[in-house]
Amino acid sequence: MTHENTQITSPPSPSEILLHLGPQHPLQPGPFLLDLKIDGETIREAELKIGYIHKGMEKVFEDRTYIQIMPLTDRICYLASNANNDVYCRAVEELLGIEPTPRAKYLRVITNELNRIQSHLLGIGEYTTDVGFLTMFIYMVRERESIVSLLEAITGSRLNHNYARFGGVANDLPPNYKSMALKALGEVGKLVKSHDEMMSSDSIYLKRTKGVGVLTDKVASELGVAGPPLRATGVEYDLRRIEPYLVYDDLDFKVITQQDGDVFSRVKVRLLEIQESIFIIEQCLDQMPSGPYKQHVTPYITRPKVGEVYTRIEDPRGELAMYLVSDGSNKPYRFRIRGPAFATAQALPPLLIGTYMADVAAIAASMDSCTSEVDR
Repeated sequence: MTHENTQITSPPSPSEILLHLGPQHPLQPGPFLLDLKIDGETIREAELKIGYIHKGMEKVFEDRTYIQIMPLTDRICYLASNANNDVYCRAVEELLGIEPTPRAKYLRVITNELNRIQSHLLGIGEYTTDVGFLTMFIYMVRERESIVSLLEAITGSRLNHNYARFGGVANDLPPNYKSMALKALGEVGKLVKSHDEMMSSDSIYLKRTKGVGVLTDKVASELGVAGPPLRATGVEYDLRRIEPYLVYDDLDFKVITQQDGDVFSRVKVRLLEIQESIFIIEQCLDQMPSGPYKQHVTPYITRPKVGEVYTRIEDPRGELAMYLVSDGSNKPYRFRIRGPAFATAQALPPLLIGTYMADVAAIAASMDSCTSEVDR
């Protein structure tokens, strides 16, 4: 498999047809157009066209004050709301020369990992509907409800959490949160393990996913793919481990990898990462120090020193980074976002070449992309 020819450069021959999937289609997590040149049931060429909901967020951010940008970061990808908040705050904190309080670092890790769990649960659930496993979708949404409730108890929101703040977080844990969280996480962990065993033993599911849509480590690296799709190829690349931030260097967890790079492996990585995230949160609840949850930073006159910063984080879909340039005013001079879903989307066309039409839904959904972030 190569990724060099991911555009349809010639009209279909008499034995081929050109099929348009999208920009509105049940298998898509948002509008994009997938053009497929097919010969019988085999895909010969594939081309991805994006930009149907382009929001121009980077230029919008350059016209807002640093504090006004905070709630807008949620909208880059709502399933990675906490990660978006955190990486933005860390970038501004570096420009300001401050750090979150010790307790705030743990609180950010807890919410980031809860965010990762709910994102994986919904991503796997939507994927299972695309392979005809509707019952598993219902299970995943049910389990996700417990995690979203834990996030809501901390942030006050179920979707766009807007939790991180320069130098800390918006608020502390509510009373009795630790016991409530440990109980809910224990139950979710047991259920997800059961679902994993079910999916790993179902003969029909295995035929639909094993050896299908294989992404190699070479192609993934060349296209900038990160997160679960990269780790499913055997590459142990996780920013929480290779470039620790917050308190990840004080926590014990495994970087989950699989070796085959197929549909099955990409989903398996996410299922196992849910268990690791639960373990991380349990450690944080045990180790978190007392003390203030934020520093005092005057929000409406925040003027970072002149300079530039590039900050990155391991969000649910891979490497999310932000590049900020400050000219000393209360607004960023330049703002750029490096999102994981954009790189993941580039890997879809080469994955489809040579596969069958019946496998398109499974392959596309297993990548767990986010069109909202792609078209930021």
